[in-house]
Amino acid sequence: MGIRSIVVGVDGSEPSYRAFAMAVGLAVREQGCVHACFVAHLPGAAAVGGFFAPVPLVGDAESDERLAGFVSEELGQAHVSGDFTCRSGEVAAELEQLATSCKADLIVIGRSAHPALHLGGVPRQLLARGRFPILVVP
Repeated sequence: MGIRSIVVGVDGSEPSYRAFAMAVGLAVREQGCVHACFVAHLPGAAAVGGFFAPVPLVGDAESDERLAGFVSEELGQAHVSGDFTCRSGEVAAELEQLATSCKADLIVIGRSAHPALHLGGVPRQLLARGRFPILVVP
């Protein structure tokens, strides 16, 4: 049984572009599809007393369109089926929800670019939950 459905987190960072490239390469090899996802999240300070303060989401329409264009172009060049979605919320949970709805065989995520975080918060959360196989790309 191969890897037919891959969810990959993209946010415009270099590690996320490398993760996307890895996901596309796997999809080409396995004749699968790629579901790329950008998750806008509320900053930690916005959560106050059990409710969310009305602050704008991190990310903007221009960035979303740029990422969507990049994903579409790369998938087309590789002749890989797939899509791009934007969500908001807690990043690891949103990626898991997408993986569940797509019946994903794998979640691919880039490692944090911040050296003090080593593996990164999102990959660490996904690994700790253990619901899907995870590929963390440096």
